[in-house]
Amino acid sequence: MQKSGEQVRVNAQLINAQTDSHLWAETYDRKLSDIFSVETEIAKGIAESLQAKLTGREEQALAAKPTNNPEAYDAYLRGLAFEARSNYSSDALFKAIEFYDLAARLDPNFALAWARLSGVQRASLL
Repeated sequence: MQKSGEQVRVNAQLINAQTDSHLWAETYDRKLSDIFSVETEIAKGIAESLQAKLTGREEQALAAKPTNNPEAYDAYLRGLAFEARSNYSSDALFKAIEFYDLAARLDPNFALAWARLSGVQRASLL
């Protein structure tokens, strides 16, 4: 993913790990405010390339937006990235807390951000 101002370019690929062959690839150029629609398009493209049939509930889950605030979502994703590294560093855990807190402040109704913030704060006390 590349970001320039309010524009974002997402390059997505699906590769068969056993054969190292490309199964599907697509590039999406969108406004940052449309990032959620890109995620949905990527998921549908992958499902189609695998000839998977999505249920109505799965279609709804793909269309659901966790927040309408792209800045809050960006902070949330950064929190996820630091949380994934937190096994290696307590600094990463504290950075995750900062980003989840920022996401929750940017969108107080962003339930996923609040949930992750609660989880990493609890982990930081252990």
